[in-house]
Amino acid sequence: MFLVSYVWLHNQIHVVISESTNTHNYALDKLKHQGGSIIEAECKNNVLGSVIVNGKKSVWPLTKSEGRVMGGKQNG
Repeated sequence: MFLVSYVWLHNQIHVVISESTNTHNYALDKLKHQGGSIIEAECKNNVLGSVIVNGKKSVWPLTKSEGRVMGGKQNG
């Protein structure tokens, strides 16, 4: 499980992605103190996201455990 929030700050949308609720709330509080407002917050259950690297879209694990399973590495 991981948490995703979108925050509007300084005419930009900032995305906060965390596996820990405490870490997530801490980051959101810091952004809110700077004048940001939360646009959307949601909880996802271990799904893969995508990232654009060098102009190519590829699947990217969003949690450490998924990265270890997909890459075959045990030390992350």
